[in-house]
Amino acid sequence: MICSIGFAWTALLGLAQALYLNSELSFGHADKISPDLREIPNWHIQGDNSEILSTKLVLTPPAPGHQRSSIWSQKPLLYNEWTADVDFRATGPERAGGNLQIWYAASGQDQIGSASVYTVGRFDGLVILIDQYAGSGGFIRGFLNDGLTDYANHHSVDSLAFGHCEYSYRNLGRPSRIAIQQTTQKFSVSVDGRLCFSSDKIKLPLGYSFGLSSASAENPDSFEIFKFVVTTESQTPEILDTNADPHASFHEYTGVNQHDIENHAKPGDMPTFTFNDPPEAPASEFKNNDAQFADLHNRLQAMMRHISALSQEIQSSRSFTTHSQDGVQAAFARLEDTMSKLDFIPEFEKKLDAVQADVRQTKADLHNALDRHVAGLKNDVRVNHANVLGGIAEHKTGIAGFLFVVFGSQAVLVGAYLWYKRRKVNGPYKKFL
Repeated sequence: MICSIGFAWTALLGLAQALYLNSELSFGHADKISPDLREIPNWHIQGDNSEILSTKLVLTPPAPGHQRSSIWSQKPLLYNEWTADVDFRATGPERAGGNLQIWYAASGQDQIGSASVYTVGRFDGLVILIDQYAGSGGFIRGFLNDGLTDYANHHSVDSLAFGHCEYSYRNLGRPSRIAIQQTTQKFSVSVDGRLCFSSDKIKLPLGYSFGLSSASAENPDSFEIFKFVVTTESQTPEILDTNADPHASFHEYTGVNQHDIENHAKPGDMPTFTFNDPPEAPASEFKNNDAQFADLHNRLQAMMRHISALSQEIQSSRSFTTHSQDGVQAAFARLEDTMSKLDFIPEFEKKLDAVQADVRQTKADLHNALDRHVAGLKNDVRVNHANVLGGIAEHKTGIAGFLFVVFGSQAVLVGAYLWYKRRKVNGPYKKFL
């Protein structure tokens, strides 16, 4: 027993000695996460609301909501066998939401930035997503892309996951650890020391960069990163072929294309089980206790196989039901994203209502001014007309005066004419020869 324990301890020490810390791709393994609390060496932070504390990096704060931030390694990974350990914690109110992405991608800082799986578009590499998928307590899912699939415009992003496991990560009061491991035999993802999913068909290429991005909902979850530690099996980095086609390299390293991965991990593929039950036989054939026990044993084993198969079919049916909700969940996510882009409509409607009210008020004021002006003109005409009529009535002479003026003027004209004639007749004459 002592020799076995000693041998196991020696093997464990040998395994520990075979791992080498890559400090250029790690942070949080020392006493402080940052020497000056302003930046993390060899890493670039994107996002205005992220905060560096002495022992953790707060990617999304507890308030306000709808925040995005990320951190990307400035140096690529150049090792074939490696392990990335991420210690994180998510806290928030009961119905809060958000997600955390762990990336291993090409040109992640420029092409991905602070995007999530649902808004990233095209990318080349791996992403591990931690969120409350399908309304659960938490899910860890893996996605691969060769740079050809546009995730932002895909009809069902959730169906592209090649592996997943349930994990309730919120409000645990302690950090959770996700370990992403790539060896020559397989690729695996573990959480808190338990295997989440693995595949022997995936081998990620060299030269990609690690990154973390987080997005919070309107009622936000706060995601905190305590450490990101990369260990390798060798101290000597590999030589990166810069002339190779990245898409061809991706297919070569994974060994399958994206469609193969989807079909390989499709939850709807329900297994079928067939068993050969013990043949029916009359009780008279079992002459002794050994034969009866053997028949009972065989039948109990057959029953247990059926129960196990039924349990697996129920589990597969549950996975299939969960997978069937992916389209609805993605549709709701796209609808929510579209509605978030249309948040300006209520404000625009308010401004339009204000403009319409101003136009109505201006029109009413103009009509009132015109009515007052017309009323004033009518009043002036009425007053002047009354004044003229009053003056005429005040200075009238009557019919006698009118006749006197007419006949008087005629008499004056006749008299003047007669006087002129008389003077002409009685005047001196001059005769010219």
